Amino acid sequence: MSDLNLIDPAAFAAEKQSLQGRFLLSQLDERVWSHEYFADKQSEVSFTLQGGQDRLQRLFLDLSVTGNLPLVCQRCIKPMAFELKENSRIVLFDDEAVLDEAMLSDEELEGMVAESEMDVRVLVEDQILMALPFSPRHESCGNTALEEVNQDKPNPFAVLAGLKSSR
Repeated sequence: MSDLNLIDPAAFAAEKQSLQGRFLLSQLDERVWSHEYFADKQSEVSFTLQGGQDRLQRLFLDLSVTGNLPLVCQRCIKPMAFELKENSRIVLFDDEAVLDEAMLSDEELEGMVAESEMDVRVLVEDQILMALPFSPRHESCGNTALEEVNQDKPNPFAVLAGLKSSR
C-alpha cells in the first residue's frame, strides 16, 4: 500500500497496531473543509487509531480525534473556540447481516463491515462531522444590544388568552 492512510482494518486490529497523525482541515475532503461553521480552514486535528480485540473476540478500532477548531458563532458571526475531543470504538464485522444483528442487540454499538482496505482519513472526517454542534453559539456574545433583543419578552397573545378566559 503506497498511501500511508490506507490500512487493512482486520489485520490492523488483529495485530493491535497503532497509528497517529495530523491533518489540516483544508487537507480533508470537501464535505469537511467546505462546512460553513469553520472560521479557520488551516486548523489542525490530531488522531490516534488503535486496533485490538474485545472480550467477545471481536476485532475493533479505537479512534480518538482532537483539535481546537475555531467555529463561527451563529449569533454574532464571530469566531468562537470549539474543543474537538471525540473517542469511539468501531467494531469490525465480516458481513452486513452479522453487523445488523449486533447493532439491533446493542444500540450503543458502533460497527462496520471490515473491507480489505480502509482510508483512515475518511474515519477522521466522519468523526469530525458527527462532533460538530448543530448551531455553534457563544454562551454570551458580549453584545448587549443583541442580548436585549434576545431577552424573553411577554407573549403578545397572552392578553388575548386573558380576554378569552374572562368570558
